[in-house]
Amino acid sequence: MNKLILIIGAFIFLNCNINSQHLFPVYSQYMLNGLALNPAYAGSRDALNISAGYRNQWVGFEGAPESQTFSMHTPLRNQKVALGLLIFNEQVDVRNNISIFSNYAWRFNTGSGRLALGLKGGLTIRNANWNKVRVHDPGDISFTESSQDIIPNFGFGVYYHTNHFFTGASIPLFLSDSLSNGNVKVYHDHNNYNYLFTSGVVIGRGGFKAKPSILVKYDVQNPVQLDANLSFIFGDFLWIGGSYRIEDTLVGLLKFQVNERLRIGYTYDYSTGALNKYNNGSHEIMIIYDFIYRSRAVNPRYF
Repeated sequence: MNKLILIIGAFIFLNCNINSQHLFPVYSQYMLNGLALNPAYAGSRDALNISAGYRNQWVGFEGAPESQTFSMHTPLRNQKVALGLLIFNEQVDVRNNISIFSNYAWRFNTGSGRLALGLKGGLTIRNANWNKVRVHDPGDISFTESSQDIIPNFGFGVYYHTNHFFTGASIPLFLSDSLSNGNVKVYHDHNNYNYLFTSGVVIGRGGFKAKPSILVKYDVQNPVQLDANLSFIFGDFLWIGGSYRIEDTLVGLLKFQVNERLRIGYTYDYSTGALNKYNNGSHEIMIIYDFIYRSRAVNPRYF
């Protein structure tokens, strides 16, 4: 009975996230997935950057989220403008959501760092196969058909970085939507904004460094969510760290800087909340590649 109640509660929670208020997806490797958080991150690697990620959340929990992320971004020839593309695919119970967003960043130098303002625009395609839901009444027409909705949206961000420090803030999605009588209504409501803030710094020199960073998520209808990470860098090759997601999750992180171009990251999430008894943790892996086409003042880059 307790498991049934928990599953029903999770289903309602996820349904609210997708169909009413756009709560931002979970990324344990937020420090490697900058474009997913902030459109102003585009071009910040000073190279054509391509990344692919996979997340399997709450392993063993039927209908739990499973997602794939693909992004690419690059500065243009004049270096003041950068463009990016972000594709996000998520499967949650009987629903599949595909988001496609283009990103634009305007960048300018400020002393020893660079400040960027970013915009993104695109759409989310939501599909639901309701006929896959197991019901007691096979004749219920609400669960005999599939549905598809196309939801436009856009967002804004600001990002600043030096060789050893970064900070950024963004509103990933400005528009909300609701479902009424089978029809989707897209609208604007400040109360549904998600505000994201990230920051980090690299401390130390030589073969050993430390990199603390944070991700703060806030919206007026939910408690503040904080991800605090501390990673240790050995020889600019091996990164070992951990994160704490407040009142919810412990995260272990490994990252390998295989060479100047290629990075591979892996995280394992251990739930400390109510779902702890019903899942075997969450796995996330990312592969990032920089097509470097000009010399860098500092090698490697930490952000």
